[in-house]
Amino acid sequence: MSYLITQLIINISYSTTQKSYHRYISDFPDDLLWDHNNSVILPHLGASTYEAEDAAASMAAETIRDFLETGTIRNSVNFPATSLSQAPENSIRFTVVTKNTPGMLAHISEVFAAGKLNILQQINQSRGDVAYNVVDVDISGHDSIVDFKGVQEKITMLDGVLSSRVIYGVPGTGYAKNLEGDYFV
Repeated sequence: MSYLITQLIINISYSTTQKSYHRYISDFPDDLLWDHNNSVILPHLGASTYEAEDAAASMAAETIRDFLETGTIRNSVNFPATSLSQAPENSIRFTVVTKNTPGMLAHISEVFAAGKLNILQQINQSRGDVAYNVVDVDISGHDSIVDFKGVQEKITMLDGVLSSRVIYGVPGTGYAKNLEGDYFV
């Protein structure tokens, strides 16, 4: 840490604009912060060891693979943890990111019903202003991916929907976004 940043932290910790002193928490302090009264020093957990880096890289790769293949979200800082059991046979999986507002799940369900797609299982999780939905629909009687893309476009263009994805074929395909009223695939 640079000397100037350390001095700034020390000055802020003695700010007179607040009624109480601020604390600075670090697991990697420099010499000035080590013995400073307003510093809380925690043990560094060694996440930079080769073993920890390998484990973190493996976890990240597995997390991304699960998201691309199944829509599962784990270890995210801005989305809710979400996992739906394995997709049933003869189904296709949709994921939909929405604003966390009342009625969104009902609007999404109405589009599936209008497309004559029966929902087999679903999960809706929210975190702050964002909701994440994973929905498995029965594809019996539907013989074309075009059927699903039309439903996806209608869902994506609903007010409050931020993006959607149909999980099929090659993982990572099937993404669509509502860009201020324009459909982007």
